Amino acid sequence: MPDGAALPAARTAYAALRERILSNAYAPGRSVSIAEVTADLGMSRTPLRDALIRLEEERLIELVPRQGFRVLPVHPRAMREAYEVLAGLEIAAIELLTTRGPDEAERTALAEVSAALERTLETRDLDAWSAVDERFHDVILSSAGNERLLEIARGLLEQTRRARGVTLRLRPLPEASTRAHQALIAAILAGDAAAARDIHLRQRLRSARELTEILERLNIRVL
Repeated sequence: MPDGAALPAARTAYAALRERILSNAYAPGRSVSIAEVTADLGMSRTPLRDALIRLEEERLIELVPRQGFRVLPVHPRAMREAYEVLAGLEIAAIELLTTRGPDEAERTALAEVSAALERTLETRDLDAWSAVDERFHDVILSSAGNERLLEIARGLLEQTRRARGVTLRLRPLPEASTRAHQALIAAILAGDAAAARDIHLRQRLRSARELTEILERLNIRVL
């Protein structure tokens, strides 16, 4: 067990390494040496060891004895399954929000996201669009008022982050996603839970199919 002084450093190392993995700074399949990590983070091996054990438990890496670690793949099937579960959670959130009716602050947040999606689509700034898309999903989930649902869904969104980042520029311009998001927002604001549910389910399954087909077509086994 790490001592009290090592715990904050281990948490810092864990957060830094996890972010590098999820953002693809440490590319899928890449082997990383302990020497590289200690130099990168400016830390000793002790907190790194605890962080790496935790990351291995989360199935993000595979430890290589006396060397370092390898970033593990996420296969298309895993992405498809994650999207299917995420779709169910988001639909539950949408029904909760639509049935209750968004308050003024939530209406403003939804309108702002809709406008931002349109702006970034027009400028074809895919990185900016992706950031707004993440904001869109978070607004929907956080507005549902169910903390357990929000926690689980955010975890699934993080699991899909690597694949979304790698395939972002391999997918068509996100016009269909933007229109679906805007239609969903309109349905929520109109209080039409059935339409909102149908719109989002079709969008989520289409997006998952598009992403996994790219991975399978290109035989991208390391994501």
